[in-house]
Amino acid sequence: MASMSPAPRSFCLGPSGGTGGLFFQDKPEAGIQIAKIYVHFGDYIDGLRIEWADGTDAYHGSCNGPVIAEFEVDHQNGEKLRGVDGSIGAHLGDGGPYVTSIRFHTETRSSEAFGKASSNAFTYHVKSDYGEYSIIGFFGRAGKYLDSIGPLIA
Repeated sequence: MASMSPAPRSFCLGPSGGTGGLFFQDKPEAGIQIAKIYVHFGDYIDGLRIEWADGTDAYHGSCNGPVIAEFEVDHQNGEKLRGVDGSIGAHLGDGGPYVTSIRFHTETRSSEAFGKASSNAFTYHVKSDYGEYSIIGFFGRAGKYLDSIGPLIA
């Protein structure tokens, strides 16, 4: 990941999930929006690759799941990431808990739910009353899987 300075007036919500893995926190340049999110998943969310509008990117987790999907944010037309939700869980003997499913939201649309939903849900949304704020990155813990996640808001 390129050297980045944190955005001013940014704050974190959460995270939701387990305490395994290593801590991560995105630090995009001020004013730079998320352009695309790649999700690697199977039984759990194996990892995320976040790509920003300036071409920088970051990887969280192993990013070697059997399925790779992507969600593009039309930042060139002013679209911003406004929400993320999903679920947490683990199979017996797998350790965890881990993030089992994840979905992303802009002002006008949502991604499909990637992964396998469980009954332990989480949700983070920036209300439309806070129009200048959006999700500019993520923080949490990751190792073999995405252990926990929360949004970085600015």
